[in-house]
Amino acid sequence: MRKDKRVIYLNVALGTIGIILVGLGAFRYQLLNEDIEGQVISYLGFILTIVYINYLEQKAGISKKVTWIKSIISIIVFVISAYYLFSDSFA
Repeated sequence: MRKDKRVIYLNVALGTIGIILVGLGAFRYQLLNEDIEGQVISYLGFILTIVYINYLEQKAGISKKVTWIKSIISIIVFVISAYYLFSDSFA
């Protein structure tokens, strides 16, 4: 694999970690505050950010297969992290 591709995939991995952290922050905000407008704004911003990052990955030449694999792994990591970090809030 060329060095350019490794750098691109490293940036994709870091961006994915960042998106997961932002999602966990929005989820925590939802659990701690009863502000409906704030929840809608945070989730709308989260979704729009994901759409834009997927657009940028497409422009960078990342294949759809890699994008789907990254998305599935991100969802799994997000759900597991949210469960373990905030499981005491669900009770």
